[in-house]
Formats: sequence, C-alpha cells, structure tokens
Amino acid sequence: MSINAYNASSISALFSGLNSSQTTSSYGIDFTTYNSIKNGSYSKLMKKYYSNKTASESDSISGSKNSASVKSTDAQKNNATRNRDNAAALVDSASELKKTSLWTKTEKTDKDGNTTKTYDTDKIAKAVSAFVKDYNSLVSSSADSSSRYVLNSASNMVSYTKANADLLKKIGISVGSDNKLTVDEDKLKSSDMTVVRSVFKDAGSYGQTVSGKASTIYGNAVSQLSELATKNSYTSDGLYSYVSGSTYNQYT
Repeated sequence: MSINAYNASSISALFSGLNSSQTTSSYGIDFTTYNSIKNGSYSKLMKKYYSNKTASESDSISGSKNSASVKSTDAQKNNATRNRDNAAALVDSASELKKTSLWTKTEKTDKDGNTTKTYDTDKIAKAVSAFVKDYNSLVSSSADSSSRYVLNSASNMVSYTKANADLLKKIGISVGSDNKLTVDEDKLKSSDMTVVRSVFKDAGSYGQTVSGKASTIYGNAVSQLSELATKNSYTSDGLYSYVSGSTYNQYT
C-alpha cells in the first residue's frame, strides 16, 4: 500500500474509529489499516506527516524572525544614514556662516544718490535660515536613533542650544518645546549684524560650536553604519569578524 494514499482526513478517520461501537474488529480498526501497520507503511506515513508539519511551522517562525531582524537592521541603517547626511549638511551650513565674504559690507546707493556701506541682510538671513533648517532636520532624525552615542551627542547639542536661548531670541531665533528652532527673518534682518555675526561666525560662537557637535554626531553615525554593515558577520571558524577599515571608508 502506498503511503501517499493517506492524508489528514484518512488519519482522522482512523482515530475516530477507535471510539466506534462497530464490532468488526476488537480495536475498531479495519483489516486494511491493520495490514498497513503490520508492514510498516503506517509508521512511515505518521513520521512523514508530522515531520513535514513541524518543518513548515519552524520555517514560518524562522522566516518571521528573520524578516523582523532584517527590517530592524534596515531601519537602523536608514536612520544612521539620515543622521550622517543631516549632520554633514549642518556642518556645511555653519561653514557658510563662517565665510568672511558673507559679513563683508558692500556699498549701496539710495534713490537720492547717497552711498553707504551695509551688510547684505538678505544673504545673511538666507544663510541663517539654511542653518536652522539643517539643525531641525538633525534634531528630528537623531531622536529616532538606536545608537546611544548619537543620542548622547544630539542631547548635548540640544542642551547647548537651550543654554543660548536668550542670545538667539535677541536676533529673532526661538527654541521650541520640541527642541527645534524657528527664525523670524524680519527681526533677524533688523537686528544688529555685528551681534548676528558674533552668534554664527566667530570662533567659539554658537554656530561654530554647534558645527563641532554636529561633526561628532556625523562620526557617531558613520561608526554605527560601519558596525551595522558587518553585523552578524562570522569567519569560517565561527568567530565574529568586525573590521572597520574599508567598510568604514565607504560611508565617509
């Protein structure tokens, strides 16, 4: 008798026969089933049936775990990439505010023909707004980081900004409850540009200090990406392998 002749229904019918009141057999099992037990085909059937079921369930559970793991790792990589890019953008915008050309007065002639030297407030306001935008992007992405180093560095940056809230407020920049910045461009343009310059350009200024903190976050994010790229990497001997060299460089 072929094993394939049996399925879940036939097995169910077999066991239901045990409670049958029929007297054709003392155990309620017909001769065909008895013969399959005797020649061993029934045993093979049972082993095959339950081994397939167990393997299927195991694969399903394993697949779910692996899928969740992949998603988790991918999410961490995506966030680390955003932190890296946002930190780099903030460093760049801070560098723009450091340029001497931005703070060089230019001659302007009014309608009456009077010439004066003034700051290009439109250009300065645009540079400050870019800084604020990049700062807020980094605050948002770093809040979702799974790296304690990124979180600590971002917290340090936010705390530093809060400590300078009064200074920023004088030039039209406010710190919200969500730790993000908002700039009032009209108030910024009407502010004393020498004060605005001291806030963003000079060494040790708020802007350049934040740039240094953003650089630290950048390094933390790059390190996290390097580690994630080699996560669960093992040698043929079963030893964990973590090499930062070339892997690290691909993210810098």
